[in-house]
Amino acid sequence: MDFDALELLLQASLPVQLILAILIIASITSWVLIFEKYFTLARSTDASHEIEDKFWEGEKIEELYLSLKEKDLSDLEPSELILVSVYDSLMNKNDSANNVESTERLVRVIVNREEERLSKNLSLLATISSSAPYIGLLGTVIGIINAFQGLSTTAQLTLSSVAPGISEALVATAVGLLAAIPALIAYNQFSKKLDNLINGSLAFAEQLIIQINKK
Repeated sequence: MDFDALELLLQASLPVQLILAILIIASITSWVLIFEKYFTLARSTDASHEIEDKFWEGEKIEELYLSLKEKDLSDLEPSELILVSVYDSLMNKNDSANNVESTERLVRVIVNREEERLSKNLSLLATISSSAPYIGLLGTVIGIINAFQGLSTTAQLTLSSVAPGISEALVATAVGLLAAIPALIAYNQFSKKLDNLINGSLAFAEQLIIQINKK
């Protein structure tokens, strides 16, 4: 007999159908977040690395600053925003010691805000990755219960009497894992990428402050 997933879903008990619907919605949501977060972090990383590379290669800070000032602040990525903010802060004040201290506080505020922006919805991916297997397990338990109920109403034990319950139990497990695994992999990868981006921006800010104070 050919495996027909749609027919199996339609024949599943109502509780299992509801669980499967929740898991499918969770899976679709996670894939939407994965694509959105992938492009967001890739754009931020590329822009930040570009400005950092120009700085490390010896391009003048003033020229980098002027090129970034032409953009809207809301369009700047972490390292770009740090360069503009640090330059404005250090070049527009006189007290060097207090100036550096206030600039470092400004950098921490910027980094925290950018980390919060870029990590938006990452917690939802973590929630899906951790909860989907248990939701699928619930469907599995219900499916097994249905299988035993099929046995209690059947005079003769046959495969057809237990197959529907076992099938929906296995499908619930599989769908739960299919929803959880991509979300877990994506969450771990994005978290690592975000940490590298933030740490790189902090190192960039530190060197930027040192270089500007030498002038």
